[in-house]
Amino acid sequence: MNYDQWKLSNPVDDGYGYDMLSNCCGAVMHDDSDICPDCKEHCEPIEDYEYEEMRKEAWAEMMADGKRDEGL
Repeated sequence: MNYDQWKLSNPVDDGYGYDMLSNCCGAVMHDDSDICPDCKEHCEPIEDYEYEEMRKEAWAEMMADGKRDEGL
């Protein structure tokens, strides 16, 4: 990416500087294929910050379920 593209790009969702990850296991996807290179399953490529947000939400839900199960 050249300086002009960087300067004019949207820092959150411009597609520059973000890796595309599979939504199933977080493997880096280098091409436009919809087959995960690690688990060989059909998946959707998403940007790395979206995958991290999904993982945070899953962790928060898991912790909430654990607290409910313990009765706290």
